[in-house]
Amino acid sequence: MGGGSSLGPLIDGAPVCPLTSTMALQQAQMLLSMNSLESVNAGVQQNNTESFAVALCHLAELHAEQGCFAAASEVLKHLKERFPPNSQHAQLWMLCDQKIQFDRAMHDGKYHLADSLVTGITALHSTEGVYRKAVVLQAQNQMTEAHKLLQKLLIHCQKMRNTEMVISVLLSVAELYLRSSSPTIALPVLLQALALSKEYRLQYLASETVLNLAFAQLILGIPEQALSLLHMAIEPILADGAVLDKGRAMFLLAKCQVASAASCDPPNKTEALEAAIENLNEAKNYFAKVDCKERIRDVVYFQARLYHTLGKTQERNRCAMLFRQLHQELPAHGVPLIDHL
Repeated sequence: MGGGSSLGPLIDGAPVCPLTSTMALQQAQMLLSMNSLESVNAGVQQNNTESFAVALCHLAELHAEQGCFAAASEVLKHLKERFPPNSQHAQLWMLCDQKIQFDRAMHDGKYHLADSLVTGITALHSTEGVYRKAVVLQAQNQMTEAHKLLQKLLIHCQKMRNTEMVISVLLSVAELYLRSSSPTIALPVLLQALALSKEYRLQYLASETVLNLAFAQLILGIPEQALSLLHMAIEPILADGAVLDKGRAMFLLAKCQVASAASCDPPNKTEALEAAIENLNEAKNYFAKVDCKERIRDVVYFQARLYHTLGKTQERNRCAMLFRQLHQELPAHGVPLIDHL
C-alpha cells in the first residue's frame, strides 16, 4: 500500500480487533482489497481515491465502536499520512476523528468536552454537527432545547431524503419522550422509525428501534411483553452491534427480568434476580470496553439494590462503593434508575 504506517494486516484479514463484527469488517476489507487490486491492474497509484478514504474511515469507526481504540488510531494515522490536511478527501478522516473523539467524551461523561467538539464537526458536516449538539443537550437534561433542535433537524433531513439521519433523529426524539416518562407519545415515533428501518433494510437501526420499543413497554408496566420483544432484537445486536448497544441490550434484559420477577414466588424470584445480576455483569463488561463510566455507574447502582434484596451484604457494599466513586467522578443529573435505555 505504501505510506508510513502499515495497514497490511487489516487488508489481509488479520483479526486486529476480535470484537469487531465479522460481516462489517469483511465488507470494509473487501472495499480496500478491491481498491488495492485496481492499483495493481492499472499499474499506477490509485489508492488515494475517495472510496478508499471512506472505506478506511468506516474501518476506524468499526474498531472504535468495539472499544479497539488503538486499532482505530492506527487506521486514522494512516489516513492522515495518505491524505494530508490540505489534500482532497482529508475532511473525511477529520470528521471521522472528531466523531470518535465525541463518542469517547460522551461515554466518559465529559459533556463539556463533547460540546467543544461540536463546532469542529459542524464545520465539516453541518447535519452531523446539529445532531451531535442535540445529543449533548439531551445528556445535560436540557430537554426543551434538544427537542427544538431535533424537530428542526428532522424537517431538514426529510427534505433532503437523508433516511438514516431521519431514523436516528426519530430515535433521539423518542428517547426524549421516554426520559420524560411519556412512553405513549414515544411509541408512534418508534413505530415510524421501525417502518423506515425495515423499508430501507437498515438492520442495525431496526434492532436499536426494537430495543427502544421494549424499553417503552417496560416503562408502561408490561415487562413480559418487553422481554418477548427484546428477544427479537438481542441476537443481531449481540452478533453485529456496537459494544455500547450490546451493553444496553443486556442492561435492559436485566431490568425486564427484575420487573417480571415482582409477581413470582420467593424461590423463582431469587433465581430471576440472580440471572439478572449475571446479565448486569455482562452489560458492565461491555460498557467497560468503551470506557462508558456513566453506564457502569448505573449498572452497579442497580446491582447494589439487587444484592440488598438478596441479603448479600458484602457484594452490595462492593457495588455501592464503586457507585459512590463513579458518582463523584461524573457529572450529577439525578439518581440513575430506569429513566433511560
